[in-house]
Amino acid sequence: MNNFEMKKRVVLFVLLLCSTAVLFAQKTKVQGKVVDATTDENLPDVEVTIEETAFTVKTNADGNFNFDAFSVPLGEQIISFEKAGFIKKRFPVIINEGETLNLELIELEVDINEENFQIGTISLSDNELNNEEGSADNLSGLLQASKDVFLNAASYDFSATFFNPRGYDSQNGKVLINGIEMNKMYNGRPQWSNWGGLNDAQRNQVFSMGLSANDYNFGDLAGTTNIIMRASQYQKGGRISYASSNRTYRGRVMASYNTGLLEDGWAFSFLVSRRYGEEGYREGSLYDANSFFASVEKKLGENHSLNFTTFYTPNRRGKTSANTQEVYDLKDTRYNSYWGYQDGEIRNSRVREIEEPVFMLNHYWDITEKTRLNTNVSYQFGKIGNSRLGYDDVLNPDPAYYQKLPSFELAQDGGPNYAGAYLNLTEFQRDGQIDWNSFYETNTDDNGNGLNSRYYLYEDRNDDDKVTANTILTSEINSNITLNAKLNYTNLTSHNLLI
Repeated sequence: MNNFEMKKRVVLFVLLLCSTAVLFAQKTKVQGKVVDATTDENLPDVEVTIEETAFTVKTNADGNFNFDAFSVPLGEQIISFEKAGFIKKRFPVIINEGETLNLELIELEVDINEENFQIGTISLSDNELNNEEGSADNLSGLLQASKDVFLNAASYDFSATFFNPRGYDSQNGKVLINGIEMNKMYNGRPQWSNWGGLNDAQRNQVFSMGLSANDYNFGDLAGTTNIIMRASQYQKGGRISYASSNRTYRGRVMASYNTGLLEDGWAFSFLVSRRYGEEGYREGSLYDANSFFASVEKKLGENHSLNFTTFYTPNRRGKTSANTQEVYDLKDTRYNSYWGYQDGEIRNSRVREIEEPVFMLNHYWDITEKTRLNTNVSYQFGKIGNSRLGYDDVLNPDPAYYQKLPSFELAQDGGPNYAGAYLNLTEFQRDGQIDWNSFYETNTDDNGNGLNSRYYLYEDRNDDDKVTANTILTSEINSNITLNAKLNYTNLTSHNLLI
């Protein structure tokens, strides 16, 4: 072999190596951007999925997505785009090896039907039929957080007052806001009144059924709901709505405004609402609730974001009595024995009052494309009060007390007392409400001087101060394995008072 042939072979070998290097350097990519079709605003957290595969990513704060971290499947595929409140879109594509498929701009349209449905639907909390220890208290919010057809039917058609999925108590479900658990420490139940009336700010929810894996908590039997209340996650724009109800309150007016993520990295969100009613469906069941919400977020570079959220929802609700069939027969289904007239106005003896503002600070750090660290701190304080009538050496002041009903006189040991039964019947049907004036007369002498109170109104109070801090690490090891780790600290100082 002469020198010319040797040089020729060396040159061919080098060219082959370079071609192979270029071939292996080429990488298949799928990328694009998702925006709101109406406002052209970037849409974060849109779920982008290559259908019939395990490949799923979410758009970032700028609406961008890419699959370059995966060995994406080749050939004809269908890519879907899905986000709560928007109409799902599906696109057929062809993915070629070593090429970049740029879908450029994908526009998602707002789901008008869902928007209108949410405006006209009132999510009831603290149902009037539940007492303060009711096991089903406020479970409706957990039910409504799922798109499951059965749970939706159970929530909207029956409500949690009459139906518990699989018989689970509300303490069997975990409720989180921005990754911070909101269930009460002393009974394990979420107090939905702490964020009632903030409907427009709570539509971004992630629900995990049962003990299934999720990015925020270990979960519980009735599932885990994480309500995302970050300023950058709300669609830009304002909204004013009004809703009417004949159950717990008569009307609700709500106004909100979101700036979306601004060019300088700031995002702001505000909401105010009021729910009111002199009484709901049941007599004397007053409702007086105001709600305030604010969130501010600052994007610190490409990988860090700091969010501050606060909400305050002071509310007062008049409770309703649990009645026997005899009481319903003598009155009707709207009857409530807890109220009476005082100075010509309705006064309820059992009022539940809640004032517990919440402050949150959240830090989001995208360490890598597959690893995220979320650190949260929250502070909540305030009171929960439940008033009721007390009595000493006198008959129970409840007008529906069993000794004041006809059945008591008809069940005497010496035989039915028809005259006494008739008197109880006429008295109960004629009035049957609390006599506030008689209480004051009993507690004073003929000269109006105060005596030892035989009737008194008191309040059971819980004054709490709660500090919570946690850090949550999420890392996608591969397409089938995701690692979640969490450190949590909670401190509660609680004072239980009788006032």
